Amino acid sequence: MDKTITPMLIGKEREPFDSDEYLFELKMDGIRCLVFIENNKVDLRNKRNIKLLPKFPEMKDLGKYVKHDCILDGELYCFHDGKIDFSKIQKRTFIKNPFKIQLESKQHPAVFTAFDILYDNKEDVTHLPLIERKNLLKQCIKETSHFNISRFIFHDGIQLYERTKELNLEGIVAKKIHSIYKTNTRTKDWIKIKYLKDDDFVVVGYIEKEKGISLILAQYDHNALVYIGQVITSKQNLPKVQISDNFLFDIDDVIWIKPHLIARVKFMERTLNNSLRQPVFVDFITDKDEKECKVP
Repeated sequence: MDKTITPMLIGKEREPFDSDEYLFELKMDGIRCLVFIENNKVDLRNKRNIKLLPKFPEMKDLGKYVKHDCILDGELYCFHDGKIDFSKIQKRTFIKNPFKIQLESKQHPAVFTAFDILYDNKEDVTHLPLIERKNLLKQCIKETSHFNISRFIFHDGIQLYERTKELNLEGIVAKKIHSIYKTNTRTKDWIKIKYLKDDDFVVVGYIEKEKGISLILAQYDHNALVYIGQVITSKQNLPKVQISDNFLFDIDDVIWIKPHLIARVKFMERTLNNSLRQPVFVDFITDKDEKECKVP
């Protein structure tokens, strides 16, 4: 097995759609991984080819639940209160203490959901159409509570997307039924369709970057501004602002401005400390007072 390969990545994003040329499945909010299983031995690597099994020892027994050697592509994630929780899986990657790693593996075990197969029973199957690979995947794996196969539907992408909105999930992925698998490649044959939240934030400063500026975002918690995060935009988007001498937060290289500018930002979710996951700048707005921008 060539363990230097990295997974095929999504190369396009668009609004939900229906099509007979695509299948649709849930987009899980975890860590993208390849699993290499050979002679019942497991090697788990993220898309940067970093080994993750030392952090997730509960994955070492996946070899018991496959019929033969294989390379699987999928998502590693954790549940919290019945929902996939990105922060839970991320925190586990930073733990170094062996005792704590073992404790987390028992108290908050990870789940691996496979959605593709690259190598099956000593054969490279990346040249096969996706729908054939899906059938091989189904035949290869015996599902357990921490090891399963991604479900999918044909045609009805809009309906599945609307259901993810109702359940407050991340979104869906559309994949061409007859597409082949290209390792180490970003492909437009896979399309992400994400459900984003949005909110309004007070811009208190910005950092000049090589390709734009990073806006410093804040919101009011009672009468005090608290730091939320940053979002990238073009400097051409920035209206005329008043420079300020106030240093609100301990951040380097910031050009501070008076807090009257409001930006609307889309994002996946808020973390426990109210920072934003995957923020995307929408626009500046003028129909709102900065005091209305409050921490939820």
